[in-house]
Amino acid sequence: MNILYSAFIREDSEAKGFLKKVISQCNVFKREFANVYLYISRKDEAVLYKVEKNGLQEIDTFKYNKLSVFDEESRIRKIKGFLRYNSFLEYLNEIIHLYNIDVLYLRNSPSTRKLMNILDNKKLVKILEYPTYPFEEEYKQTRSKIELFIFGNNKRKKIENLADLVVAVSAEKNLNVDEKFILINNGIQLEGLNIKKQNKKNYLNLLSIANVAFWHGYDRIIKGLHEYYKTNPEKEVFYHCVGEGAELTNLKKLTKELNLEKYVIFHGTKTGEDLDKVVDECDIALGSLGFHRSGLTGGSPLKAREYCARGIPFVIAYDDWDFPETFPFVYRIPKDDSPVDINQVIKWYENLIKEHPNYSIEMRKYAEENLSWDAKMKPVIEKIKELAKEKERKSTT
Repeated sequence: MNILYSAFIREDSEAKGFLKKVISQCNVFKREFANVYLYISRKDEAVLYKVEKNGLQEIDTFKYNKLSVFDEESRIRKIKGFLRYNSFLEYLNEIIHLYNIDVLYLRNSPSTRKLMNILDNKKLVKILEYPTYPFEEEYKQTRSKIELFIFGNNKRKKIENLADLVVAVSAEKNLNVDEKFILINNGIQLEGLNIKKQNKKNYLNLLSIANVAFWHGYDRIIKGLHEYYKTNPEKEVFYHCVGEGAELTNLKKLTKELNLEKYVIFHGTKTGEDLDKVVDECDIALGSLGFHRSGLTGGSPLKAREYCARGIPFVIAYDDWDFPETFPFVYRIPKDDSPVDINQVIKWYENLIKEHPNYSIEMRKYAEENLSWDAKMKPVIEKIKELAKEKERKSTT
């Protein structure tokens, strides 16, 4: 079978985590299907890749029309985004026919009439993926009024009805969903994630790696350091913030206001060996500390899974079913806006390294057994194959 993974995300955007997840899923599909294609967006064009064992091979590009070219300075940027999305869907329909696509996997595709026309294709196995589910609160928090009007929920039920399968990445196991839903959690691609080197020193380094948004809640760690240093502590604690993002300016401003420039270091974007070096020097990582700001109590962020694969203990403020309460390498703090209690984090970490001196190796082993995309996508692939056989049976009767 030929499978096409379509994701209307910017390949050249700063949010590299989304693209990494999509490519990881495509690599899993490649082990199961004859031909796998990836269709995504760029600044002024859409691009089609063929997924090969040695990486992505670009095979075609599709220019957006002039009206839909992204313009950072435009007051109607969101409307232009909608026009770009319409162009993206037009080319998607061409690709389906040109490359004899059997299975269409759509990641977080806004509901429009064009999309419904594509999903009306009875020969295709059609899968929708919701990267966060339930999505309503986060959707309201992260979308403009224009986007809510254009991409609103009024057509989502129609889209779901036209799909053969809905894959929902959810923090909750027992949601009451339609029978065509499969609930999964985020996974990771372990290749390329090097295990952290453990080192002992008389100070602590905290670490976050993210395209920083309001729901990461990293202001809580900065405020926590402010409270911590008021007490003139013996142990120094530093916070290393890696990445860019919309919330970075606010974090820098808060750091300056609280006179913490010595203890809060902003590294910007780091990748490859440069990122590995920062991780090696850090002791504790920070997952999302502000999920509640999106109206959510739980989730399955990729970064927490990557921390686990790298073997660095981490702090979170949400529920995550991949890491049970008995999992010793995660420290949970309250799901609110209170400053992080640095003393309690230190106490937890010092106890952890006494009880688990080889914690990095233990965490990596857990990731290999529980967090890979192969494990997460297995029920999805089984269902796709089942649906394909059913469509083939119907077409011959």
